[in-house]
Amino acid sequence: MSLLNIGGGDDPAYRYKMPPVVGKKEGIGNGKKTVLVNATDVGKALKRPPQYLVKYCAVELGAVSTFDKEQGSGTVNGWHETPVLQEKTNKFIKEWVLCPRCKLPETSMELGKKKEIIFDCKACGYHGVADMMHKLATFIVNNPPDAKGGIQDKAAGGKKTKEDRKREKAEKNAAGAKKAAAADDDDDDDGGGDEPVDIADDDDDDDDWAIDTSAEAVAAREAKAQASFEKIEAATKDMSETKLDGGDGGDGGDGKKEKKEKKSKKKDKEDEDEFADSPAAKALEEQREKIKVEVKAAVAKSEEKQIDEAVKLLMATAKSHELEPNDLFGFIFDVAFDEDAVKQLKTHEKLLTKLLKASPDKKKTRKFIISPCVETLVGEGPHKGVLLKKTPAILKALYDMDLLEEDDLVKWFDKGSKRKLGKAVREAAEPFVTWLKEAESDSDDDDE
Repeated sequence: MSLLNIGGGDDPAYRYKMPPVVGKKEGIGNGKKTVLVNATDVGKALKRPPQYLVKYCAVELGAVSTFDKEQGSGTVNGWHETPVLQEKTNKFIKEWVLCPRCKLPETSMELGKKKEIIFDCKACGYHGVADMMHKLATFIVNNPPDAKGGIQDKAAGGKKTKEDRKREKAEKNAAGAKKAAAADDDDDDDGGGDEPVDIADDDDDDDDWAIDTSAEAVAAREAKAQASFEKIEAATKDMSETKLDGGDGGDGGDGKKEKKEKKSKKKDKEDEDEFADSPAAKALEEQREKIKVEVKAAVAKSEEKQIDEAVKLLMATAKSHELEPNDLFGFIFDVAFDEDAVKQLKTHEKLLTKLLKASPDKKKTRKFIISPCVETLVGEGPHKGVLLKKTPAILKALYDMDLLEEDDLVKWFDKGSKRKLGKAVREAAEPFVTWLKEAESDSDDDDE
């Protein structure tokens, strides 16, 4: 097998060489995958961990990837032609291997103090920061390179699984609570007034979102929402009772149970139809359309990278209409995404992340993102024919952004659904959830 020049070109005297990528298609149906057989050899030639190359190809192809350390090969879900993989590899070389100044593959990578990926070129002395907006940057930060062309292990500061981060956060919270308790004890002793310990996420942009999530504010919003619901319920009940005045109120015995159930369902349908034409229903629909217009304006600002402006617009909408973060997620999924949803999710990553941080119950919000948000988007929306096939990529994008956790996805998948929509979306999501389970299993084996 003839070697290729790193970075392209056909100069036979060029001393930087690499083997061409070898791709092998395997599996059928939902199990289709492409194995990068010689990922380790290519990585050595490029002086980069092979995991970076495999991850980059997967990101560029909108797929899920895994890496087999024993075999030294990487796997990308779906069938991909070898020339396409070579094209992605060449792009990887241009962006993550070649020096931006002298164009030679003499760069090394390390993480700076601010978790920035720093390139150092041995050939020309270039020292600069990589493109931190690319999804691979997040993967590299979580899986730092070592001096030998591999990835650091956890003990050396390498990638920590989400379970590791959860455990560390729990320990941090416990330590904070203990410190707060000690401070309270000191207050009892000397009447001091120490500030409470802040055990929230140490993100410096959390304060940009200003929805009041205190217990009092949440309770007030819930009470108002319940009052509105009770008004609607009362209106519907009044219409039902008016309809049934003079009717037969008996159940006719056990023999008429089924008939009674059918009558009840028919009555409910009639009530729904009658309420749909009522002034209250029309008012709710008008409010919904107004909210959609306001959310679209915020989404447009997010697309223009004006995150602060987008946040302010959503804050105003939330305050004006008494909305919770979950409500806003529902509207965003309704108006912001089309057949390019995977790319659009990445575009709005900052806004969506801030919105999740504003939720008083993040676990409940993550469940809400899966169902109904994702289920409706890929299974019922106007682009369902295209997006249902992209369900694994959509879930992976949300997972990579920490908008979803392994537990959320696995429990949702394993719970199953009796609804046609729920079954279809879970079937489409199976490759990604299977990968999550296998990755978790591999992690458990490594810890033993």
